[in-house]
Amino acid sequence: MIFQTIFYHTQGEISRCGYKKPDYFNIYITKTTNITIFNFVLDGGHYWFIIMSDKVGEIRQKADCRKGRKNMKKRWLAVVLAGALAGASLAGCSGSDPQGPIISPEDPIEEEVTINFWGWGDLAEQQNYQTLVNQFMAEEGNENITVIYRGINSATYMTTLRASARNLPELFYMPDYDFLEWVSAGSLKDISAYVEEEELSQLWPQAVDEYYYNPDTATLGQSEGAGLYGLPKDLGPFTLVYNKSLLDARIEQKGLDADEIYAEYLTPTQAMTWEKFRTLLKMLVNDANNDGTPDDSVYGISHYEIETAVYSNNANFFNDDASEQRITDQNFIDALQFIADLTLVDHVMVPSALQSDMDGFTRFVNQQCIFSFMGPWDCAQFWGFDIPFTYNILPVPYNGENPDAMSTAWVGSMGYCVSARANSLQTAAAMRLAKYLCMNEEAQREFYELGQQVPNLVSMATDEYLNDTQGLLEGKDPADRSVWVDTINGTSDTDRIGGKVRPRYYTYSSGWYDDFLTYIDEQGLWTGERTAEQICKAYAPSFQSALTEMKANLG
Repeated sequence: MIFQTIFYHTQGEISRCGYKKPDYFNIYITKTTNITIFNFVLDGGHYWFIIMSDKVGEIRQKADCRKGRKNMKKRWLAVVLAGALAGASLAGCSGSDPQGPIISPEDPIEEEVTINFWGWGDLAEQQNYQTLVNQFMAEEGNENITVIYRGINSATYMTTLRASARNLPELFYMPDYDFLEWVSAGSLKDISAYVEEEELSQLWPQAVDEYYYNPDTATLGQSEGAGLYGLPKDLGPFTLVYNKSLLDARIEQKGLDADEIYAEYLTPTQAMTWEKFRTLLKMLVNDANNDGTPDDSVYGISHYEIETAVYSNNANFFNDDASEQRITDQNFIDALQFIADLTLVDHVMVPSALQSDMDGFTRFVNQQCIFSFMGPWDCAQFWGFDIPFTYNILPVPYNGENPDAMSTAWVGSMGYCVSARANSLQTAAAMRLAKYLCMNEEAQREFYELGQQVPNLVSMATDEYLNDTQGLLEGKDPADRSVWVDTINGTSDTDRIGGKVRPRYYTYSSGWYDDFLTYIDEQGLWTGERTAEQICKAYAPSFQSALTEMKANLG
């Protein structure tokens, strides 16, 4: 393969198609050879495409938008580059490990070394990480390590990372739902030799397990022959949150018994059933004429997380190895219909048309809904905003009519991953920083004090953080942060509150999820034009094809 050409196209021309980015391109070389888009990134108002080809020749191009939209104007700038590439797609940043001995992160680093560390997040998270990086460099023994931290907006992080595939930072965030694609391409370094089992045993076991991969069998998780390709940044349970100030005022306004409401519906150790949750929301929303629009514009809930509803009805998108679709299973269908009925039947959830105008987080902060969803990382923003109300969290509701169902929130994660191209000294420095951020006691304490995460260290999370033994969380919401710990820790047979990694983690690509959301939206699930059963059965063949193709990509 020849790393041959970069095409440049202005954002304005591409937006003529009605998309923020093009969905599909046909580009040809000398009328004979199809070439492949290797990377895509929006930078400074322009779209860049790095092209792979096995031929060299005069370039001509044609670009078509999906769904029959008009061809875009053809103003391109071709910049011819030279350089060999092995493989395609993300394999462009893979290859054999650089030469050099393994240097333990605990060994003294005598030479000066500079590493780049990329992460994402809102401004509060970026500031938190810069603080921790500065503290790391100031610690004794790290004098020769310079860390250049770059915080990137989450919306553009992965496109920026992909555009840098041939020159990755030495250390970077890797979302759980993109991990399989990158590790299977050889882009990430096996760091097994840099971490002791005793160190890993301090961490949440499911967090560590997520970043194991066996290249021989193309399987995730710990197994014989699997290597460790990342350290967990965190585990982030996305649970139900409620505006306590608004809820208490609504209880008083409606003459309800507060003690009874809290005892029946709002306990941190007992999740509500779907039916109880619907009953509570209908009691709280002011909609005298039952037209679906609250009299005071305050909805019961901003939106509902699809993965959470599916998991909390003992359902999933596919089977255990992500080879066969399960969206036609009745439990899955019932979960989708439950969400739709919150708007269509109960009139307690923001309609889909309005959800696109304002995201759930913003609507919750603006006090236009009583319930929404939040993760531990949101605390940094809530505390920074100094919001004028008290909030608390609850386990997510589950289908009480299904004896196999339990409260199951989705739990997100990201890994600290090292570039496969990092040399020995860079790898040692990167691993020293990764271990500091992941498992250093002082760093983990500062992270939770800043409202960044539940500690990775199990002993700290289940005692110091839970009971605030250090007094670092006094007066800070949520009061029932135990819900996050219970969601992570819910592994026993009798525990009815737990969490589960997002389904996209198990697949080679995560784009199928957005495709599914787009389809159910276009088919009118949220507006009542079609039922969940009709939509899921119609989409099942396409989804199965996508799963089969992703399996084939893994070999």
